[in-house]
Amino acid sequence: MDTQNTTRSARYHRTGSPAEVVQVDDVPSSAPGSGEVTVGMLYAPINPADLNMLEGKYGEARPLPDVPGNEGVGEILSLGEGVPDDWQGRRVLVDREAWREEGNWKASDLLPVPAEVDPRQASMLRVNPPTAWRILHDFVPLQRGDWIVQNAATSGVGRAVIEIARHHGLRTLNLVRRPEIAPELLALGADAVVVDGPEAGDEAKAALGGSRPKLGLNAVGGSSATRVAGMLAPGATLVTYGAMSKEALKIPNGFVIFRDLSFRGFWLTRWLRGAEPAAREQMFGQIFRLAVAGLFAPRVAAELPLAQVKDAVALAAGGGGGGKVLLRFGR
Repeated sequence: MDTQNTTRSARYHRTGSPAEVVQVDDVPSSAPGSGEVTVGMLYAPINPADLNMLEGKYGEARPLPDVPGNEGVGEILSLGEGVPDDWQGRRVLVDREAWREEGNWKASDLLPVPAEVDPRQASMLRVNPPTAWRILHDFVPLQRGDWIVQNAATSGVGRAVIEIARHHGLRTLNLVRRPEIAPELLALGADAVVVDGPEAGDEAKAALGGSRPKLGLNAVGGSSATRVAGMLAPGATLVTYGAMSKEALKIPNGFVIFRDLSFRGFWLTRWLRGAEPAAREQMFGQIFRLAVAGLFAPRVAAELPLAQVKDAVALAAGGGGGGKVLLRFGR
């Protein structure tokens, strides 16, 4: 009787409440094809975008059943035809279907990771730091000493913004929900931290000392985005890259008419699809160098095996307990 090799994978066959729809399946495995490699996964974080995908609320839908996970790190186990021998054993970042023990990817879609980067840290370098890098570099010309204001400052992107901005000599004004988080962000490199609420405008004005940010970053929406926009200089830009509150932007007409503010959006997937290979390589090279230098240290709230993916997803959906929830694979 013929036998077929299988591997375990988290999948969802319908969308809905994330912890209810995700499950672990045994799926067929195969040798890598031409130009492909087999990657054995090590770690993969559970990101908000993954939860949105499980809910059916992401910017694009994929055919079902689907494997979640928009980033993760693994090691190359075997090579397909045409892949150089020195790829064997490399540690690499994947950009899709990361929640599985192993799978085949095109070698050209993978990013080799410097050996100095811890694998847990590496698993979280393909989404948040690149998003922070692009929104700081692509919208407004910034000079050393310029201010940036952002909400969701405790998020993975928000923390990366603080670290990259500090590295470039930029100053950050950071809106948070809880005042007790301020010392942690200040230690990370934040220049000012303000509680996001009705009094945020006055507190921000005092912190800025007469300056006005050229760039605002919004990952919340609703009234929080309005407050961020209200702090900006005339002619400044507000970039929206998330919608944690699930509330629409609320922008007064006067912000556009009298203050000439610009409102833009950013989606890393769209940028990666349109970027030249040299541009992607240059950006990730910078991110890896910063990671080796000590930036983007992982905040891991929990590390669970693939078999407990339902528990892991439920924990992440509940806020993650102050850090990322990681899936750990059997290597």
